Amino acid sequence: MSMSLFLVKLPTALAARVEVEPDLLTQIWGEEDVVDSEVAALDEAHKLFEDYLDIAQVVAEGPDRYPWMRKALHGTGEELDVDFGYGPAFMAPPQDVRQVAAGLTGEGWWRPGDEVTTIAQAISAFYTTAAAEDRAIIGIIA
Repeated sequence: MSMSLFLVKLPTALAARVEVEPDLLTQIWGEEDVVDSEVAALDEAHKLFEDYLDIAQVVAEGPDRYPWMRKALHGTGEELDVDFGYGPAFMAPPQDVRQVAAGLTGEGWWRPGDEVTTIAQAISAFYTTAAAEDRAIIGIIA
């Protein structure tokens, strides 16, 4: 079984649109041709696609030890009405992204300036960058 984590960092206005138009996610993740101009403006630096199983197993083995990585992988509570096979998408607004980024740093996954060599570091760096850019994150497991 293969499971992948898809994350995208979005400006607040576009994230709000995705909330009411969740089908925009199929354009964001390349499942259909992009016709929306705001989606077309996103570059690959705003997307993260990683193998999910390894980091998910680490978190599952220590859920109390890694609560912030759990939130990074599964969201902070707000779900969207779209499912790519393993549950609904989630959205973390900018204030939650900032909290998750700080929490991931506190758990020791990655710090700004460190090299990114693991999936966990890539996820932490992605949240940290999104926090600095004041962006929301939408994620889904497929």
